[in-house]
Amino acid sequence: MATGKYIMFLDSDDFFNPTACENLYNCIEKTNADYVIGNYTNTNEDGTKWKNPVFDKEKYLGFKLSIKDYTNSFYIMNSGVWNKIFRKSFLDELNIRFVEKLPAEDAIFTTYCFIHSKNVYYTPEVVYNYRLRDSNSISTHCSKSYFFGINKAYRIIYDNFRESNNLEYYRYYYAKSMNYILYRFVDTDLLTKEERIEVLEKMKWFYMLSYDLKIPTILKPVQYIIESIVMKDYPQTLRYCEMLNQIRKILPKELREKMSKPSASTYKEIESKKMDPEIVNKKEILLKEMENSKIKILNIENSINKIITERKSIARFGDGELDIILGKDLDFQPYNKELSHKLEEALRSKQDFCLIGIPDVINEFYNLTEESEIFWIKNMDKTRKIWLKYINEDMEYATANLTRLYIRYQDKSNTGKYFSMLKQIWKNRNVIICEGEQTRVGVGNDLLSKCKSVKRIICPSEDAFSKYDAIFERLKKESKENLIILALGPTATVLAYDLAKEGYQALDMGHFDIEYEWYKRSAKKREKIANKYTNEVSGGNITNNVYDQKYLSEIVENIE
Repeated sequence: MATGKYIMFLDSDDFFNPTACENLYNCIEKTNADYVIGNYTNTNEDGTKWKNPVFDKEKYLGFKLSIKDYTNSFYIMNSGVWNKIFRKSFLDELNIRFVEKLPAEDAIFTTYCFIHSKNVYYTPEVVYNYRLRDSNSISTHCSKSYFFGINKAYRIIYDNFRESNNLEYYRYYYAKSMNYILYRFVDTDLLTKEERIEVLEKMKWFYMLSYDLKIPTILKPVQYIIESIVMKDYPQTLRYCEMLNQIRKILPKELREKMSKPSASTYKEIESKKMDPEIVNKKEILLKEMENSKIKILNIENSINKIITERKSIARFGDGELDIILGKDLDFQPYNKELSHKLEEALRSKQDFCLIGIPDVINEFYNLTEESEIFWIKNMDKTRKIWLKYINEDMEYATANLTRLYIRYQDKSNTGKYFSMLKQIWKNRNVIICEGEQTRVGVGNDLLSKCKSVKRIICPSEDAFSKYDAIFERLKKESKENLIILALGPTATVLAYDLAKEGYQALDMGHFDIEYEWYKRSAKKREKIANKYTNEVSGGNITNNVYDQKYLSEIVENIE
């Protein structure tokens, strides 16, 4: 309804300085800006002003803001509309309106204005007094509906920055807003335990951005909270929050306020840690697609339990198997038309005599190291839609990663438990291991120590499928009471499927021995294992000879 040249806003419980309108008016007239931002002061509930204004008047003199300025502009561009004067023609041109019935409506408004502005100025003159409440503060009276609303608002803000290709700037804005909303969650007394978990689940995407955008936390306790949210360990999150809440209750108000604002060192750390906007954007698109996924993939624990309790076989599909289906060569397995057809048949099958393992990243990126996540974001960006053409919504799949239990995960605390579960599969069983000539599953470790007996059939380390018929016929000579463990790349996938059709329990278990070696060594990254074929490491195809008499005595046939 406004008809004037400029528009200003005043919240009902705050107050302007007497010269606020004059100072802002003079600045916008002089600079011809789209809008002007003024300095402001926090006050106590009774209106008593704090000693210093929010923006240091000696450090931040009047200047023109830029969305490419990651050191000053992001800090001055606060979310409130109340310390600003807007040119009405600029707002009309944007056709911008407040998103009603949402908290942080002013943050949506001001960030959108900043993204689309050409000329914004800051004046160090203090124009506004922002009243901070005490016992009745919204910070301690935030309900579930408030957090659900703020979740929608922050999604709009994030999408606006992302879609305008301004994620680099958003990183600095995020550092402020993430701490702001987290402390409201910590301080509020209006949430039950169940409601807190609902809020965490709803806002998990937002806290996960701290990893994608490479944002450091201000304090160690905040880092622990963020990590526990990302790991979906919500009980631990609530324990950390309660501890921090008790600490904050005994701190003076100014110190509590300071805790939630990133320091100069935090911003320098953000500047030093580069992120890839393209990767972040691809991940965002994939996550939106995954929200509606109807593909059912068992987690690691449930996948292993199904093998144990139902004596299931498993044929696992990863990026290598998909490449073969699509007509591509692998380093250790050249494309073969028959192999491709067999893989496609197994992947498309709707039977239940054999578990089909597929990558869990088809549904989510959970608990991955930065390296693994970037790999799978790039991979899924190209292949997820292809996977969906082959897999069936009516099927229940296992995770293909039940053998990759260590190196890819950020939180490795469950690794030992999962390996113990795997060992239960072959405990007191007669085991036939069909492996490449340099694979040497269980040699030098205790993976197979609980087996009743172990026999080995040695096959080519490369192009094992060239001997497929001979391998298959040899394995069919074994008793169906024996457990067959296969480690032969894509050849193991089709062998497990074909043997399951014949009534055998056959497990496609590539990589699990190497992962166990890395786990036992507490390896920080993939590394070469001297006496074992390690195809994912440079030089890993060159191994030492093994003179272990126990291993050599277990070899019953060599198919070369």
